[in-house]
Amino acid sequence: MEIDGNTQLVGIIGHGIHYTLSPAMHNAAFRALGMNWVYVPLRVAPGKVTAALRGLPALDFRGANVTLPHKLEAARLSDELRGDAEVLGAVNTLVVEEGRLVGHNTDPVGFLGLLREVGAEVGGRAVALIGAGGAARSVALAVMREGARIIYVLNRTESRAHELRERLKGVDASTEIRVEKLDKEGARVLRECHLVVNCTPLSGEEGEELPLDYADLSGGKWAIDLKYGGVSPFLRRAAERGARVVDGGEMLVHQAAASFTLWTGIAAPLEAMRQAYREAVRRRGGMEAER
Repeated sequence: MEIDGNTQLVGIIGHGIHYTLSPAMHNAAFRALGMNWVYVPLRVAPGKVTAALRGLPALDFRGANVTLPHKLEAARLSDELRGDAEVLGAVNTLVVEEGRLVGHNTDPVGFLGLLREVGAEVGGRAVALIGAGGAARSVALAVMREGARIIYVLNRTESRAHELRERLKGVDASTEIRVEKLDKEGARVLRECHLVVNCTPLSGEEGEELPLDYADLSGGKWAIDLKYGGVSPFLRRAAERGARVVDGGEMLVHQAAASFTLWTGIAAPLEAMRQAYREAVRRRGGMEAER
């Protein structure tokens, strides 16, 4: 890849983004298609998001991804919200169109891509989400579209779970959303759930254990941890009980591919991005959550 005066610019806006694998995936995609584009990390501290976003059109960026902790603020600062960004009130992809910032959210598409890659079917079934933040909102929207019968949202702060329910209650009346406290009592609902998704930074390690009875994940149920790059203690304990387990790598790849298409107008080279992701994980070692 040679950078010159015609190189088109995109990147990722976030704070503390040393972990990000997005540059590896996107730059591999540009190389695979022979495109004179480059994807760079854009480290933006809290309080400086407005200036950073205003700078994108000024610097002739074609767009940017947005990650923690700026997704909600990016939604407020966008000139227009489209699709899932409007539904969720959060932006993970910005596209610069004639000097205007158009906000999108490709996380629900990313999670649907993960479900379909592994063959996890949730139509007519119960799903449990651990956590109620932006990642949980995206997963809830995705499984609603797949026809989930009921979604249990387990969170230590129940008010945040109620906010998630209020945000999504008008999306699909056929899916019921129930709120449960994330404790031993509330977690009993896992017994009836076909899919359990950990949408929190907690991985079940000592000092940040999840109050779950992993016996409730037995019998070939699905357990997904949105963190990527390996098997978390949550996934390991679920697998020991007979669950089918998956990390969040495929979600990351599919949401990145959707962002690529929004910027460029062409289909992403998915396999090149997937291989770049796997190689970057191998080099780094260890799990992260790019939410």
